[in-house]
Amino acid sequence: MKRTTTTAAAAGLSLAAALTLSACANPLEGLIENVVGGGVENLIEDQTGVNIDIDGSGGASLPASWPADVPTPDGNVLFSAGVDGNYTATFEIAGADTVDRLRGDLEGAGYALTQEADYGGLLNYFYENDTYTVTVVYIAGEGENADTMQYSIVLNNQQ
Repeated sequence: MKRTTTTAAAAGLSLAAALTLSACANPLEGLIENVVGGGVENLIEDQTGVNIDIDGSGGASLPASWPADVPTPDGNVLFSAGVDGNYTATFEIAGADTVDRLRGDLEGAGYALTQEADYGGLLNYFYENDTYTVTVVYIAGEGENADTMQYSIVLNNQQ
């Protein structure tokens, strides 16, 4: 049963992230996003028991159980979710400087950089300590689109 719940949660998180990242400035699309986003939240929460928050306007918040000992990026939370000690959030951020500050905060908190990749407008970093693996994905905005960061915290050694 746990496998089904985890699979459903992963599918729901992927759908919710896609909805969040595809938001536009059109008021009609914003209305549709709110209706669909609320429906997606309720569907995922009802089916999995996972508490998620989706808000394309930057009004989402981090789960109450978000680990306080893991550095958190500055920015507006667009989407967040937490399940079984694992967390993910999408932030609208002020640019690559925010990523640099977060990387410094992670290293200062004892996280070691284990992998990194630069795909042009997309940067990807993996940090680890004994408790968590933290993934930072920076996506440079184009035109009127803001820069975003996908931030994930995964509990190591889950059984």
